[in-house]
Amino acid sequence: MIESYLDRRDLAQLMEWLSSLSASLLVVLLYLLPLFLLAGIALYTKRMLSRNRTSPLGSDLLRPAGYSLQKSVDDLQLDLMESFVAIPLMSSSMPLILLVQEKLLGKTFGWSTWGLVAIAAACVVGYYIYKAVAIVKKLARLRLGLACEMAVGQELEQIIRPEGHPYRIFHDLPFEGFNVDHLVVSPNGVFIIETKGRSKLVLDGKKQARVRLEGDALHFPTHVETKPLEQVRMNVKAVRNWLNQATGFDVPVSGVLVLPGWYIERKQRATDPYVLSAKELPSQLPRLHAGSLELGQVQAIGYQVSQRVRNVDRTRAK
Repeated sequence: MIESYLDRRDLAQLMEWLSSLSASLLVVLLYLLPLFLLAGIALYTKRMLSRNRTSPLGSDLLRPAGYSLQKSVDDLQLDLMESFVAIPLMSSSMPLILLVQEKLLGKTFGWSTWGLVAIAAACVVGYYIYKAVAIVKKLARLRLGLACEMAVGQELEQIIRPEGHPYRIFHDLPFEGFNVDHLVVSPNGVFIIETKGRSKLVLDGKKQARVRLEGDALHFPTHVETKPLEQVRMNVKAVRNWLNQATGFDVPVSGVLVLPGWYIERKQRATDPYVLSAKELPSQLPRLHAGSLELGQVQAIGYQVSQRVRNVDRTRAK
């Protein structure tokens, strides 16, 4: 009889646990059902629109200026959306689970249980708030860099292209572990262009827009940087080695560091790399000299570079 009583009690506890689990799942399902429904409608609409249709483009597209940064911004925006969804979901679903169990199953929870639930919800919500704030800060930096790369790309497009020796301009050239923001192939050699976006300091209502190039360093109003110059030199070496192997001849390559929106005060001769503002590019880049290239060499280099950057899926291009 005792064993039968224990079996009945275990069975009752099991049924109670299953009921509690069912109530909890019901609350979660009610929260997630609209999201799943929205995702299903979006996928169905996309499939219907793409049925019996294909892109009119015959080949993949070249990478535009700031392509990698734009992808990073898109990914972070999805992460930010996840945090915005998780914060209200986590803050209300856990207390609601207890309320549903009290109303449907007649359970009574003490202050200790409510306190634990409140602490758990606060921890989860705090994590997603911290994550959202970090994403917002990173998005601000990435968008600044993206805007600067796009600005430099637009300035490059304004360069006069001689008919006999046309310039070839490429953007966002991918390498192992890094990307070259812009690459220009010209009769005067190959130039890789690294863009660095730096916010301007405002003092007494005036923008501090002057940076001094001195002692192989960039002296901004509030700090000094040397890494951008070192980065361009390393990129020049990597691009030169790749082009020499890809083309079969020695390719003259020089680097250009561009600081959009800044006035550059030069206290030293800048040739390794050249340091320019974005506004100086159209007039100064044709005057720079890395070496001499024949028209056939310009075309050969342009072909190798175009093969490397022609990887934007034409069906997903915006």
